[in-house]
Amino acid sequence: MTVHDPWPALPYEEWASTKNALHLYAQMLGKLKLALDPPQPEWLHTGLQLDARGLSTGPLPWHGRVVDAAIDLFDGAVRVRGSDARAAEVALVGERSVAAVWEEFQVALRQIGVDASLWDKPQEIADATPFASDDAARLFDLAHAQRYHRLLGSLYGVFDEFRSPFFGRTGVQFWWGACDLAVLLFSGRRATPPAGVGHIMRYDLDAEHLNAGLWPGDDASPQAVLYAYIHPRPDGCATARIEPAAAGWVEAMGEWVLPYDEVRASMDPAAVVSEFLRSAYRAAVDLGGWDEKAQRYERPKSA
Repeated sequence: MTVHDPWPALPYEEWASTKNALHLYAQMLGKLKLALDPPQPEWLHTGLQLDARGLSTGPLPWHGRVVDAAIDLFDGAVRVRGSDARAAEVALVGERSVAAVWEEFQVALRQIGVDASLWDKPQEIADATPFASDDAARLFDLAHAQRYHRLLGSLYGVFDEFRSPFFGRTGVQFWWGACDLAVLLFSGRRATPPAGVGHIMRYDLDAEHLNAGLWPGDDASPQAVLYAYIHPRPDGCATARIEPAAAGWVEAMGEWVLPYDEVRASMDPAAVVSEFLRSAYRAAVDLGGWDEKAQRYERPKSA
């Protein structure tokens, strides 16, 4: 592997500390988005955006100004900025505790004039220790973070191309709850959330959609995978033909899964990911009754 490898290996045991730290730092940015951004359907206002140096909140409104926050994976810092030129940052490199980074993040926000109440409890992870109480030292290695960033950049291009001929509402976001970069297509039809789901899922599952993305693994399940699913789940998903051959349905997850190692080992990883995405969309049409003709966008021809 070279530093320019767009589809790098992602052995979990090598970068687990960096991955877990990055996940929690991304959650901090997510809490800022939750506090400042007006709500949108399916929580689309909460997703982070991939940028050329890491992850960003994008512009956020604050009392007549615009502010943003970003994790720079090359300089190893969280940066917060305001439209009045104020800026501050928090260093991430080396061994730092989540509690220390959280405290400095809040100080940095106050330095640019943002005094918002942020929820300090992580979401969608097994260890929900509040940021302020998480004193364990976590190694944040820039080389490992940059390797992951290169992979996200490669996937972003494939995801963006996949959604480009779709006429309906779409998005490519980094979901800080589960630590996955995903592409979503919405059919435009409302859906009824399953009975008994919690607050988050009630507003996440109220629209028919296709969700596909990369999950980088965690301590319990270290294998990085591409996933895809349709909500509401139509009949026939378990036996649907999904390409490539290495992809398959996992009933316990309710998703089609393609191991990232299979993608990386192929002659053309981008083509393999595209094939997986197109197969999932074909299932939405064939099994879910999506109107392919109505949802097709004829892109403008080059001049």
